Amino acid sequence: MSAAIDYNSTEVRTLREDLALALRAAAHHGLSEGVCNHFSVLLPGAQDRYLINPRGLHWSEVGADDIVLIDVHGEVLAGRHRVEPTALFIHGAIHRLTGHAVVLHVHAPYATALTLTADRALDPTLSQNAMRYMGRIAIDADYNGLALDDAEGERIAQVMVGKDVAFLANHGVVVAGATIAHAYDDLYYLERAALHQVIAQSTGRPLVPVAPALAARVAAQIQGEREQSDLFFEALRRLLPAPTR
Repeated sequence: MSAAIDYNSTEVRTLREDLALALRAAAHHGLSEGVCNHFSVLLPGAQDRYLINPRGLHWSEVGADDIVLIDVHGEVLAGRHRVEPTALFIHGAIHRLTGHAVVLHVHAPYATALTLTADRALDPTLSQNAMRYMGRIAIDADYNGLALDDAEGERIAQVMVGKDVAFLANHGVVVAGATIAHAYDDLYYLERAALHQVIAQSTGRPLVPVAPALAARVAAQIQGEREQSDLFFEALRRLLPAPTR
């Protein structure tokens, strides 16, 4: 078990602020759904404890003080809210089994639409935005109902081992990363790429992919320079200040 965590330390406070900002940004960009879905981040040096959004709040109203600290077994360690059950099973398992520091799960409209198709996922050889995900996508092709137990959370997590983007059949998507800023940037552009693909497919005209080797080269170029992701997140911080209440 990790050492005691100070929920109000500067380091944890910064993570709480960033996680809350990512949630407000997702609401702003149309990626949220009611008061459902979940964003989480592991605490540095504490592989069994993470921060997550509370149950019952719309993402547009979440501030740093609303973020909840829990362990991988779902026990609330700090915070004034409850946590939604499926969040405990999905996020706890992904953090535990993949080692990803940040896990973002949404039912974003266009990305989710692609999970309903026979291919189940984005084609990373189509748009430039899609190419950044070449070699990074896992597909959970078997919908198995709500994740309300450890077994289902672990089944989803096993699909993501070695990958940082997962398309969950008939369900939604998960995007993971090393930092909140980078994971949110990937989530945002994943939905943009899905939107472009759905619009292109809706024309009924033949699609023209690029060679997989070229898509892989573009992915490496984008992954090799992430300053744009950090700048985007800082722009969102200016545009979407924390709520006051």
